[in-house]
Amino acid sequence: MNKNHTTRALLIACVIIVCTLSFIQYYLVRNTYRLTRDNFYKEVKEGILMITNTPAMISVEEQTRAELRKTVIQYITNGMSKPAFIKLLKSNTQESGHKFSVYLKKMLDKKTGFEDIVYKSQFDEIIFETDGKSDTLLAASAKPIVFSADDFHTAHTIILNKDVTLSTGDDLRILIRQSNLMDISKRENEVIKRMGGVLFLAIGLIVAVIILLYLVFSAMIRQKRLAEMKTDFANNITHELKTPLSSVSIILKSILLKEVQEKPPLLNDLLQSLNRQHGKIRQLVDSVLDSAMITAIKVEQKELEITGFLHEYVNDLAIANHELIAEIETKPQTLLTNAVTLEKILNILVDNAAKYSEEGMWIHLTAFQTQTHYHIEITDQGSGIPLQYQQHIFDKFYRIPEENKHTVKGLGLGLYLAKQAALQLGAELTLKSKSGKGSTFLIRLPI
Repeated sequence: MNKNHTTRALLIACVIIVCTLSFIQYYLVRNTYRLTRDNFYKEVKEGILMITNTPAMISVEEQTRAELRKTVIQYITNGMSKPAFIKLLKSNTQESGHKFSVYLKKMLDKKTGFEDIVYKSQFDEIIFETDGKSDTLLAASAKPIVFSADDFHTAHTIILNKDVTLSTGDDLRILIRQSNLMDISKRENEVIKRMGGVLFLAIGLIVAVIILLYLVFSAMIRQKRLAEMKTDFANNITHELKTPLSSVSIILKSILLKEVQEKPPLLNDLLQSLNRQHGKIRQLVDSVLDSAMITAIKVEQKELEITGFLHEYVNDLAIANHELIAEIETKPQTLLTNAVTLEKILNILVDNAAKYSEEGMWIHLTAFQTQTHYHIEITDQGSGIPLQYQQHIFDKFYRIPEENKHTVKGLGLGLYLAKQAALQLGAELTLKSKSGKGSTFLIRLPI
């Protein structure tokens, strides 16, 4: 299994682990929520029942049932309709229901955590029997009659209990089905508060695992990239040094030949070739040393008349097999910069433009001033840089992949050195490029 497959397998495994852990955490949090909610409901129920079971509350409820019995007798005696009975029952129980509500509200306000709880009692079914005959005054399927507190219907309504009461007399039996309910909509957040610590730890654990895995994979990717860069650097520098060293070896062997030493012109040509190969080797070594030392070097900045400097630079520049077209703004402009460092950046950019353009194509240098910066652009007619590689183009030792067939020699240090040199000047070096349409490198020098 290669490294790419291994990394992909590890990534899939980590995603599965995170998903599994998230599911487990969700399951635990859900169960904790339900358990906390049930305990909270139990506490509230016990507190409400303690209040409703006090002698005063029982007395009020007995008064309400007495009013009910009285109303049933009126229904039987006067022969009224069932709607009239229900209306009369609501009227007769209004006073006792009001007493019940006031007393309950007073007791709830005294109890911490019960201030926002709403309570109600209602008749769900009323059946009476007399002389062996029964009649349903309020069916179980009909709308209940609320005789205490306000009526409510919410998603957080909890049934405290359901009572079945049988009221008897000499010739009258009344069956009452009654429900006691409470609404805790305004106290529902109490459950979240109670399990806040568990919820915070669960979310924190998931986030921590995700961050940890992200950091691990980021480190792996960085290490992989560094390893690839080191391998590419070793391959490139070996390739770059092999050619001049082979040439040096051949030249030295030729110089030692007697027939060469007897011909001064030929000997002189070999010595010049040896000097050129020495220059190439020295340039390679200097590039590597510069890449290691550039961040530690401080550049002294002085006033520079940039217009004249660029004209001199263009006049002195000679590019083999390419034409340099310069458009430099004629207005004089003095900048605080370093001429040597700026020339080094320009040399790297112009050299890259020449290396990555076909022979005979032009290279364009444009310079102009804006309100805040002085712009220098180097444009070529090369093959351009694909978008996916542009973010790495200034990285150390980075070269655009060409399936291990680099048509242009180099160590991947030129643009890195140019970027670092620009940072030393307080300038910006950016790239604008499209695949197949050339590249433009822009230097923005502060005014």
